[in-house]
Amino acid sequence: MIRALWLTSWYPNKSDAMAGDFIQRHARAASLFCKIDVIHVEVDKNNVLMKNIDVEVKKENNLCETIVLYKSFKNPFGKIVSLISYFRLFRKYVEQYIQAEGKPDVVHVHVPMKAGLIALWLKRKYNIPYVVTEHWTIYNDAAENAYRNRNAFFKLFTKKIFTNAERFLPVSNDLGKAVGQMVTPVSFSIIPNVADTNFFNDKFLRDENKNVFRFIHVSVLNHQKNPEGILRAYEKFCKEFSSTELVIVGDNFTQLEQYASELEIPVKNIFFKGLIPYEKVAEEMKRADALVMFSRFENLPCVIIEALCCGLPVISTNVGGIPELIDESNGILINNEDEDALLHSMQQLYLSYKNYDRHQIAETAQKNFSYQTVGEQIHDAYREVLSKISGKQ
Repeated sequence: MIRALWLTSWYPNKSDAMAGDFIQRHARAASLFCKIDVIHVEVDKNNVLMKNIDVEVKKENNLCETIVLYKSFKNPFGKIVSLISYFRLFRKYVEQYIQAEGKPDVVHVHVPMKAGLIALWLKRKYNIPYVVTEHWTIYNDAAENAYRNRNAFFKLFTKKIFTNAERFLPVSNDLGKAVGQMVTPVSFSIIPNVADTNFFNDKFLRDENKNVFRFIHVSVLNHQKNPEGILRAYEKFCKEFSSTELVIVGDNFTQLEQYASELEIPVKNIFFKGLIPYEKVAEEMKRADALVMFSRFENLPCVIIEALCCGLPVISTNVGGIPELIDESNGILINNEDEDALLHSMQQLYLSYKNYDRHQIAETAQKNFSYQTVGEQIHDAYREVLSKISGKQ
């Protein structure tokens, strides 16, 4: 069995349970076929630690996760000290892993900066090959922290990490091309995000309100996701179609809830569920009829994949990798910021809903985005890398 060491820049931890949860699902998928050891080091941004360092190790079947959280430093040199601590701790726990388990067959970096710097060090010291998966939206100029605006150090080492990788495995074709244009020309093979089809499937829940057509929106409810635009479109939509509902799932919704009140959307038509566990999101989706997204920019949103696995048709903006997921058989694509188009697409989908085959939508999505399918793709990528390297030796 191939042994892969995962070095992650984002991963769920005690300070932020939602950070990089999609990377964790990739790890679970890959562990169906490989021995996966994750090492993640993170500063305690939310000050949850009672001690300087907290190490949490979780093992389940072929997946072992070592999560190292360390206290932030409140002094004028805090950022520098924190960065030194990050690399010192990361190298320490990687060295401990190698001493205990031996060298892995391959290293897999998720999000190049900063974990990819450890992969560069491992390649130089131990000649261990590594592959890179990127998830970040920074290669879109609309992003607040866009790559083009990053400092020279960030750009230099991002390029080094990609250049020295054996394979680049972006989650979408759009992202792969963006990296090639902005960072360095690099060939790539797409391995998409995954959904846990134990939860996200078309085994429908009973619903107490079957006569009401229900849209659902799931996101972090920030500027990127443009939930205010969804509210403005829905306010007009529900005046025409009152037997409908909009369910919004996501944290920090208080201001959005107030905005819905100012728009005078009837309380019987809109529901804010807040931040709920992964499996509860699946339950809400399976009670809904369609997903609506209005993002200004994206890569390959897990929420769209999850909705499709539940058999939901999707209304979404035509940005990032989303056109790689949506066609006329499973949804409607519109331009971002076009609220008239959003309203029209909601009307169109509602009136022609019978034309969507929910079972077929779910079957196709589950085939493409299940742990089994994506895990096998990751395993095959490792096998190809190792075969190529052994052929050179």
